[in-house]
Amino acid sequence: MQGPTHLMVSWYFAEAANVERPRDRRIVAWAGFMPDIDVLAYIGALVYYRFDKELAFENVWKEVHHKYTHNLAFVLLTGIVAYWLASAGDARHKLRIATLAMVTCGLHNFLDVVGAGPTWPIYPLWPFPGPGWSATWSWTIGDWQNIVIFVGLTLGMFAYAKVRGRSPIECFGDRADAWFTRIVREGSDSRAGRAQPSNPRLRWIIWGAIVLGTLAILAPLGFNPFR
Repeated sequence: MQGPTHLMVSWYFAEAANVERPRDRRIVAWAGFMPDIDVLAYIGALVYYRFDKELAFENVWKEVHHKYTHNLAFVLLTGIVAYWLASAGDARHKLRIATLAMVTCGLHNFLDVVGAGPTWPIYPLWPFPGPGWSATWSWTIGDWQNIVIFVGLTLGMFAYAKVRGRSPIECFGDRADAWFTRIVREGSDSRAGRAQPSNPRLRWIIWGAIVLGTLAILAPLGFNPFR
């Protein structure tokens, strides 16, 4: 599955687990995204191979992704970092946040087994030798199931912001989420819009970010609106 999908799933998980503090929700959410930090290797390969995507994929991304950061050792490392970053509290609180972070990191691996195709396994025992895990019935990253899940989570983000007053945008900071939530609520409530003047420039920035984010998801799947 795509990185934004993992991030939203993990944030919703933090909500379902009743993580009360925004800082801790961000920690749990980003923990569920962190196995895809290996995308930095692909970005470096693109630069090295002068943006030749095929060479970067075959020589680097195909060898690196789902191996070094999609395993139990990385899940444990994520838990240690989450414990250290958790908001001020007793050891029990920090341990709870660390445990939830490891759950979302592990959930990332499960979702990649389900939604990355049978030919792209994960290696849960790395750095120790062991077989790769995959499922013959899984769908590939470009299949419609991943698109439907991403679109559903994104639409749910708008509804959640309207009803609960916060959204996965919280992962990028409290101010960003406050702006997004206010715009969602003002756009669907004329009384709120009259009570607090809207910011047209901010609306364009947020909608532009959503469009660019969507294109960033669709581009690797072969979508090209300029053909």
